[in-house]
Amino acid sequence: MTTFSSNSVLQKTAGITLSKPVQVTLYMLLSSLVIWTVLFSTYPAAHNTAHAVRHHTLGVGCH
Repeated sequence: MTTFSSNSVLQKTAGITLSKPVQVTLYMLLSSLVIWTVLFSTYPAAHNTAHAVRHHTLGVGCH
């Protein structure tokens, strides 16, 4: 049975873990994609709800 030292495990974990700027960038891209998809959805239930929210909170006129 092989045992790993805590330093070895931490080094491997640090090598796998993404840096903070990369994590923030990925989070912002994913969040933007979700928001874009919901706001411009053609599915009637999602579109109508997002459309009303967009007009009331963002003041965006689209027609």
